[in-house]
Amino acid sequence: MTDLIRLLALYYTCDVSAETQFPSPQQWANCMGHYHQIKTHFADDLDGPAAQIEGYARWKIWEKENSELVASLRTRAKAQVSEF
Repeated sequence: MTDLIRLLALYYTCDVSAETQFPSPQQWANCMGHYHQIKTHFADDLDGPAAQIEGYARWKIWEKENSELVASLRTRAKAQVSEF
């Protein structure tokens, strides 16, 4: 779970940052990598397009079930982004 939280924190930082600035190509690639890893994590043993679709759907369910944690991670991301 700790790796997932770290990955989500990275993704939410990307997401919050993109609200105020256009990412560089390297930042965009990194953020898309985090996004893909999250979907893969939630896809379990699926692969191909089904993994992407199911992984995303399961992630969004997880976010709803863990809304307080998600809010906390987003708050931390906003604080980090505002420091730059």
